[in-house]
Amino acid sequence: MSSTSISPVKVIIFAKRKEGTTKEQFSEYWRGPHAELFLALPVVKKRCIKYEQFHEGIDDRATVENALSYPQSGWDGVAFVTFDSSEGTAEVFNDPAFKELASTDSPKFLASPDVSQYMLVVGNPEVRYSAEGTQ
Repeated sequence: MSSTSISPVKVIIFAKRKEGTTKEQFSEYWRGPHAELFLALPVVKKRCIKYEQFHEGIDDRATVENALSYPQSGWDGVAFVTFDSSEGTAEVFNDPAFKELASTDSPKFLASPDVSQYMLVVGNPEVRYSAEGTQ
């Protein structure tokens, strides 16, 4: 008997632009053509429930990192991609069309895969406080 996960999975991608690409070129391509290609994939339409990109200013992030005595991260952007379940996440990442997009489109604007980092968060958040009110 197989079990089915009903908890969403959030993939957090810390992105670094490829060498020779300006911050503006990186952001323009990532928020435009790349996002459109990713979101057009049938498996993504079926399994992705939220896609967010953060194109924060390098100076703003550096100011906060300095205030917190954090090392400079150097990320050019962060994406939060939420899938409906662990099975849905696996379905997307194993889909041939997704693999093709990752291997052909990502090198156009992202540094090599060993530079960008990924993190997974599985489950529903337990909100203890929100300025907008608890959920």
